[in-house]
Amino acid sequence: MKNLTIIFLISVSILSCDKTKRTDFKKIILTDFTKKKIDTLIPHKNKTYYSYYIKVKGEINDSVKIKRKDHYDIILIGNIDTLINGDYYGNEKIIWVFDPFKATKGELEIEYGL
Repeated sequence: MKNLTIIFLISVSILSCDKTKRTDFKKIILTDFTKKKIDTLIPHKNKTYYSYYIKVKGEINDSVKIKRKDHYDIILIGNIDTLINGDYYGNEKIIWVFDPFKATKGELEIEYGL
């Protein structure tokens, strides 16, 4: 029984130390509104995707732009709690640009994924 307990504990330790980083989901907190932030979502090769999403929550003193590269700008102002999603079929990378635009202070929690 003692050996089974040790094997179980070692197995749990190995599983909890998984260092793989998700590339199709990210969560950030923006507090620096002095420069743009650019980030990339990379789909997993053997996974099928149907949509992308971006959730934004927080408060800023003016407007920010969030843009999926080569697509339209999304402009958000003031107190924000929104979910934006769209169709995504394929395996190309999605590049997100977070532009402070006119905002100079605040805090935004942004979660985005495929």
